[in-house]
Amino acid sequence: MEFLKTYAKEIVSVLVPFVTWFLNVGLKARPKLIWTNPHSFRFLVQQPLLDQEGKIIKPVQEVDTASIKVVNTGRETATKIELVFNWKPHYLNLWPVRHYEQVTEADGRHILIFENLSPKEEIGIEIISINADLPALIFVRSAECIANNMPLMWIPYVQQWKITIARFFIFMGISSTIYLTIMLIQFLVLKTPN
Repeated sequence: MEFLKTYAKEIVSVLVPFVTWFLNVGLKARPKLIWTNPHSFRFLVQQPLLDQEGKIIKPVQEVDTASIKVVNTGRETATKIELVFNWKPHYLNLWPVRHYEQVTEADGRHILIFENLSPKEEIGIEIISINADLPALIFVRSAECIANNMPLMWIPYVQQWKITIARFFIFMGISSTIYLTIMLIQFLVLKTPN
């Protein structure tokens, strides 16, 4: 404790640049993209696949579906979002409906390009393939960042009054921590020798 009292001004002066950096860079608004695959399913359609002559090629048809969500969880707009698939999906549905561009590269990779994605906005993409495999979504990026693939977990519904109580206690804890930190700094600075 004597060490802190003796060198409190020096310790505070060393901490000030780190706090300044954190406030300027660490809390800076920026886009943050995440993507997830909340649902995929294979339907077995009990209808045979026939050729032109009426011969059975496959006794049971397979329909594969997948759902993809891309969300900007950041506080700044993400621009030029690219979703790269292994190959072009047979059928694609987008919700909410919005403009996008499609590009197929020479190696067969298929890219969906969206102009921007506002903070807290999400894009839902449903893909379907009949009697063929679905293409994997291999990469999601924007001009500002690379998206992280996040696993999706279902959680039970929590009543709003419980959330409000939890927020109140979190706020009280943060306020108490800030108050105690300021009191500690005041104690160290005011009790130091000249």
